[in-house]
Amino acid sequence: MQVTNPMEGGGALVDIGEALDRMAAVLRPGGTASVLLDDALGRVAAVDMPARLDAPPFAVAAMDGYALRWTDTAAPLPCVDTIQAGHLAETPLLPGTCHRIFTGAPVPPGADTVVVQEFTEEIDGRVIILSGAEPHRHIRAAGSNFKRGQWIVLSGRRLNARDIGLLAASGYLHTRVHQRPRVAVLSTGDELSEALTPGGGAQIIDANRPTLKALVRAWGGIPIDLGIVRDDPDALARILSTVDADLLVTSGGASVGDFDFLSRTLAGLGFEAAFHKVRMRPGKATLFGTVRSLPILSLPGNACAAMIAALVFLKPAIALLGGAGRQDAVRELAILGIPLAAVGPRTTFLRGRLDREADSRLTFTALPSQDNAMLSGLAAADAVVVRPPSAPAVRTGDSVEIVRFDTVAGF
Repeated sequence: MQVTNPMEGGGALVDIGEALDRMAAVLRPGGTASVLLDDALGRVAAVDMPARLDAPPFAVAAMDGYALRWTDTAAPLPCVDTIQAGHLAETPLLPGTCHRIFTGAPVPPGADTVVVQEFTEEIDGRVIILSGAEPHRHIRAAGSNFKRGQWIVLSGRRLNARDIGLLAASGYLHTRVHQRPRVAVLSTGDELSEALTPGGGAQIIDANRPTLKALVRAWGGIPIDLGIVRDDPDALARILSTVDADLLVTSGGASVGDFDFLSRTLAGLGFEAAFHKVRMRPGKATLFGTVRSLPILSLPGNACAAMIAALVFLKPAIALLGGAGRQDAVRELAILGIPLAAVGPRTTFLRGRLDREADSRLTFTALPSQDNAMLSGLAAADAVVVRPPSAPAVRTGDSVEIVRFDTVAGF
């Protein structure tokens, strides 16, 4: 990985893909732990897991009806036993006989068909098979769900409720998962406050830290709140020197203003930058690298820019640290509800609303204000359109790439 000093020439802009590649070259998963299935939801599997048994462990009835040999169905059959789920037949299935059987019950040896009860009629203790009955049906063979030794969950998968049910069905009480990454969250700037009162001065409430902590939780990490640090290089250096986490995420202070101390403070601590500026809008002032063994991702101070940069960089960073592999934001196509102007030399993210047309296509309409400091606009949006660098103007009805917020956990 090429290492640059973030203070040299202000740092060269890198494309988003290159920046993600450089970040992925640094971040590695931490340790693993064995947890109960009850505690495994949302955790990332750390090992490949094979089934520990066959499922079902024996042939079972798929419907209520009668278990029998199909070759015996020409004549009425005496019903000699009743088998319910959780019980074995008390008598063997002899040729020319049948057993009453219920869904989930073990099929007696010798039976090759369960005839559903709707296609039977019982007269004087004998079962008549009616027209419409099908041969060799309604039996779930042993191991038809999965067989012992078959891989059912692979390492790197984030476990959902379906996975947990499958693991339980295949004989697991515990599963080995990656540790959740511990992500420290820090805001910088004299202008920030935890809370305000009317006429309380020239500060604003810090919205980035609560937002980023929420995203860390939603994306599988454990947030550590480091609070707000003022525009004081010594105080910032003290905090950066004592962080105990798998990743530090900061917002603000990484630009080139007179009071943007983060870059200079990091350089004084021996920061090795993977990238300092990204060819994107908003989110240009995004920085990533390491101080000693601590990875640091610094996001812009403006709320919308910070969240878009978090979507692009923080989500895959947490996935990498958590053992799930790099997970970039998923893009899909939509059609434009209003025209969009050409964009400059940076990948551009525009916030907007989605509607679904009668033919099920999504229509994206950009919001009139794209101010990067206006969190209300981002909260009102359903998606962002992703415009490539130097993309030309596009017209109503043209196809564009979007990232839907409802497909991103917690966003």
